[in-house]
Amino acid sequence: MSDTRAAQDDDVYLRQFGIEPKLKRAIGFVSSSLFAIAFQGPTTGALLITGATLAFGGPAFIWAIPLIFVFQFLVALVWAELSSHYPLEGGIYQWAKYLGGEGIGWATGLFYLVAILLVMPAVGLVINIVLAGLFPGQIQFNATTEIVISFLTIIATAVIMSTSVRVVALINNVGVTLELIVLGGAALLLLGHVHQPLSVLFTTGGVEGKDAYIVPFLIVVALVITQFVGFETAGTFAEETKNSRTSPARAIMTALAGACLFVFVFDFALILSIPDLAKALKDPEAVIPATLTANLGDFGAKAFLVAAFVAVSSTSIATLAAIVRMMYGMARDNQLPGSRYLTRLAGNGEPVTCIIAAALLSMVPLLFVQQIPVLIAAITFMILIPYFLVLAALIRKRLGGWPTEDAPFKLGAWGMPLAVIGLIWVGFVAVDAAWPRAATNPNLGSFPILEEAFVVTAVLGALWWFLVLRRRATQPVEPGASGAEVKQGAH
Repeated sequence: MSDTRAAQDDDVYLRQFGIEPKLKRAIGFVSSSLFAIAFQGPTTGALLITGATLAFGGPAFIWAIPLIFVFQFLVALVWAELSSHYPLEGGIYQWAKYLGGEGIGWATGLFYLVAILLVMPAVGLVINIVLAGLFPGQIQFNATTEIVISFLTIIATAVIMSTSVRVVALINNVGVTLELIVLGGAALLLLGHVHQPLSVLFTTGGVEGKDAYIVPFLIVVALVITQFVGFETAGTFAEETKNSRTSPARAIMTALAGACLFVFVFDFALILSIPDLAKALKDPEAVIPATLTANLGDFGAKAFLVAAFVAVSSTSIATLAAIVRMMYGMARDNQLPGSRYLTRLAGNGEPVTCIIAAALLSMVPLLFVQQIPVLIAAITFMILIPYFLVLAALIRKRLGGWPTEDAPFKLGAWGMPLAVIGLIWVGFVAVDAAWPRAATNPNLGSFPILEEAFVVTAVLGALWWFLVLRRRATQPVEPGASGAEVKQGAH
């Protein structure tokens, strides 16, 4: 099928939702996959999380990756089917709205938006780590430098975002491709300098002390899963994607599989090439630069950091792009303050006002976030809440006979059991992430920080819903429904 014919079919289906196509379809399957990989951030996660997971779980932490992949892929299958039914800008927010109504949609969008806003300080921290490694003595690694770098990164990313989705996709494609080449290349080079036997992958380094290993392993799961959420962002750009009922579905699964594969291979090679494991466990934050320098020399370590800078910049672009698309989709449904302005498109077809608002909101967490492990758990927990809401709404909808319409990607009889397994899994890891423990969810005030974040978000969201949105709520228009009003923007 030609791109022109595919775009026409996409637009015809979009109008069945009562939405007039206004965004440019410039993203294909590959770009959609790479956006979602960039959002997950394999290199960002490696620099931010690997040291902590080694410290908490010992070398055996690596087995959390295939475990998480299996269950997350089941969720990815569910997301793929939903993206095929509802190829709309805003992704998971739209799925929740059509499955559970505007109230569930609002709650899902709000928690997801808060979660991805928290990613930006983590990106700033990693860029600070990279630049401090490249320019030791000139760039300091501290909170002040991190905040300055984060502000500059957000501003630069917003400027790039304001050009066009085609340019943004091209830059992201180059960045992520380089990231995967460098991660894979570094792993191959490290495997040429093996210092540990394969059996080390089944050892814990004594991190459990007198307790069972399940205790530290659960901490590892709460940290590692942060690298493998966000693959559904491939569906966030649906109205800008060609073959929107098939490409995002394939991209969701590809992005998760790709991120898991490259992270596992890199961590596998890293552990086997650590010269002194006991020393690494005592100083986990230095494990990546120290291991790279010991095996590949100073030049090899610097080259990795240069590539890491490009890779983390791609994560920044993908994250802000996801924030903008989520806000645009919600604003078109008049769910956000200033929705009328957020949905306005500039002459180049980009929602520039929405981009500016997203950039400003991305700066807010920089004023509050101090402990990175807490931030990581917060990202996980806040994203898992929308996962849970959508899966619960889907199960209820399936019990009522959904789907009644066909879709290019469908799970058939597997749909219900996969949704149930996904719901149980998501509930489990959400509890794990929010479990009161000093490592990932400490008391920074009177209560554990994640519970405080949940309550504050839920209360503010409930107030906005009951005071403003509830009286505006309408039944979402399903494809093919008669009498649908075509949306030009917020109404």
